[in-house]
Amino acid sequence: MAPLPPARAAEEYPGSGAGRAGGGEEAALSATPLPALPARSTAARRARRRALLHAVLGAFGLAALGVLIRHVGAAEMLAAVTRAAPFLPILVALEAARVGCEALATGALCPRRSVPPVELLRIHVVSYPVMALMPAGRAAGEAVKAALLSPHVGAPRAAAIAAANQSLALLSAAPLSLLAALAIWRIGGGASALALGVLAHAALLVASGLGVAFAARQRAAFAWLARRFASAGHAAAAFQEAVREHAPVPARPFAACAAGRAIQAAQYAVLLAAVGAGTGPIRALAAYGVGAVGTAVGDLIPGQVGATDGAFTLAAPLLGLTASSAIAISVLVHLLQAAFALAGIAAALAWRRRPPAP
Repeated sequence: MAPLPPARAAEEYPGSGAGRAGGGEEAALSATPLPALPARSTAARRARRRALLHAVLGAFGLAALGVLIRHVGAAEMLAAVTRAAPFLPILVALEAARVGCEALATGALCPRRSVPPVELLRIHVVSYPVMALMPAGRAAGEAVKAALLSPHVGAPRAAAIAAANQSLALLSAAPLSLLAALAIWRIGGGASALALGVLAHAALLVASGLGVAFAARQRAAFAWLARRFASAGHAAAAFQEAVREHAPVPARPFAACAAGRAIQAAQYAVLLAAVGAGTGPIRALAAYGVGAVGTAVGDLIPGQVGATDGAFTLAAPLLGLTASSAIAISVLVHLLQAAFALAGIAAALAWRRRPPAP
């Protein structure tokens, strides 16, 4: 058999001598360390473990929802959802307004005229599926927003805006949660485990929101980072400079986020009316508190499926709901989020990014 040409031999037998340029290069190549491979392997293993955990939690949430629906009766739950169909346009409009409030908050944090309004809207529509469906969706969604904002405002400022948005999302929910605790207290005739849980949730929101706001402004952590990692230190310094462009709790973005939370409470008023339950500001605030606690408990479950459903089932007597109506409210919330998530996925595919102005 005729010998293979050197080039072909190098392709088919990369370890053979035909693919080597010479002994010196071979020794150099064999002696070159590959430090990145273990790090990549470790990162891949961690990603697989996280994906597996999320899949297990998602399956657990779906199973819990299935058990709840079977317990209350699928026919009764579907009948309650069907009765709510005429209210869906109102719920969609309110959800769109809530997303618009978040876009206004982000726009107020950006330098003036740096991001076109249409691009701000696109960023929030595209990040909606991550926020609504991913485990710990708020933090993941803010990371997506930062990546989409960076071509317009730069990476350090985009990261600072994401940190501010995370802090404001927590702080703006605290007043509504406090009012929800008072509403549950009044409806329930005094202190209850649910009222105390919502009150504790409000306190946790304040503590975590202020913690995020002030941790980003601490010089000691960034000085330590700069001493040990020069490149990271420069990036951290730019990030901290961008963070200090705004107050720890900027007024206009906070007002926009608080308006979004108020719209969310209005959604629960519509949902109560949609399933034929008694409504009103106090009952709507109580329902908001139940949904907030369920969302917080199920933060690591994709879409909080099963967690919010269980919370509404347990709080059904307090809210004056039947078990089937309570499940119908949580299912309607899931359907609304799923519809907007699908719209966000379609926007990511079809709505192209507008290039930033020079």
